[in-house]
Amino acid sequence: MNKLALNWNPEVIVDFIVAAIGIISAILTYIKPKSKKIPSLFFIRLAIWSMSLMMLIDGISLLIVSEELGILTGIFVVLGTLFFIIGVNYIMKESYYSFGFTLTLGISILFIYLGFQPGAIETRIQSGYVRLPWIGLYGDLGLLLIGILEIYMLYWGVKTFHNAPFLLKKEALLFFIGILLISPITFLFYLLYIYEPIYILVSDLTTFIGILILSVSIIIEPKLFYILPFTVYRIVVKDNRGNPLFDYDWSESNVSENVFIGFINAVQLMSEEIMNIGGLLDINLKDGILILHESENITVGLVTSKSSKLLRDSVIKFTFDFEAKFQKQLKESSHDMKEYGAAFELIEKYFSNFPSRIIPHKSHPLLLTDKLLKLPASLESDLKVLFPDEEEYNYIKSEIFRAPESSAESFISLYNEIKEELEKREKEQNGEPNNVKMI
Repeated sequence: MNKLALNWNPEVIVDFIVAAIGIISAILTYIKPKSKKIPSLFFIRLAIWSMSLMMLIDGISLLIVSEELGILTGIFVVLGTLFFIIGVNYIMKESYYSFGFTLTLGISILFIYLGFQPGAIETRIQSGYVRLPWIGLYGDLGLLLIGILEIYMLYWGVKTFHNAPFLLKKEALLFFIGILLISPITFLFYLLYIYEPIYILVSDLTTFIGILILSVSIIIEPKLFYILPFTVYRIVVKDNRGNPLFDYDWSESNVSENVFIGFINAVQLMSEEIMNIGGLLDINLKDGILILHESENITVGLVTSKSSKLLRDSVIKFTFDFEAKFQKQLKESSHDMKEYGAAFELIEKYFSNFPSRIIPHKSHPLLLTDKLLKLPASLESDLKVLFPDEEEYNYIKSEIFRAPESSAESFISLYNEIKEELEKREKEQNGEPNNVKMI
């Protein structure tokens, strides 16, 4: 064959298109700030880069018919597979190591060794154009590595979709569709490629369309990466006198702030010998872990399904910023929880990627329309007097229902005070007496 002639064919074109899609998908994951620093995504991204470069090099090797570049594609398959396994391991258990990783590493070493032996790759005419297929044991191990990658991906997708909380189900479904395209569908066409080379084109396209969908779902909702490692339940802040200052739930809890604070106080008393200022303590509970961090003025308690370096670091940073943000209130020994409401900004800063499980299904009261909401009869009666307009009444009722239970009475009381004040001012403007007794 004339070495100067370029071997343009459908596979070369598809390789270049797919490589471009993969590179764009990897770049897209940098767009959202919340997804930039996710450790597991770092390795998933490296896997996407590796497989995209594999496709690019494969296209070039076919274009110039270079067996040497054809061997190089195998190295990038190894890198992509290992990086992806590391990423999934970190998602599942915040650890890089697993038996699967060790097994894949051993297969990869043998695969690379065989790649540099004669006969690993061969120039052939298939489907009417020149191709460079992997052959023999080298080809079998390459197929095995790709199979391992697909199995890990499908396992990750199934576990994530199954465990996704209700509020993330739509994003998890989009994510799962991407996984299905990348994993079983792609692998099916890759197996068919063994018998008919033209199917490699379909396999390549389904792989990287799936990766594009996967990347978009991650950009839309980075919380997908924090569905599996652990479940975060609740965080509570108290001062050194035991008064609750701030409370936030990721899941429904029947335990009041005071009861929970009392439990933390008891734990601190039992652990005072090892719990010093600036210390961090993990307490094993029946169904999870209580992470405690004590600073000069406050103690922060986080309840989660299991301990984690990420969570421990987040608790420490949250504690430090809480003290800095509310320095004035803490010095004045204020324990009015309303004054610490702005701590939600710190939740958004350090815990925003952890999914909420407050709403478990579509019939939950927080998602019901205002006409379906049921409030106590006495409260509904008061509301109807205050808001005779039905549309306005339904709106206010739904807003009160979505607020904490204690807010309803406070709202009515505040409304009455404001109403009385407005009536008083209106009478003063009209020159009417205010029924003030003269002494």
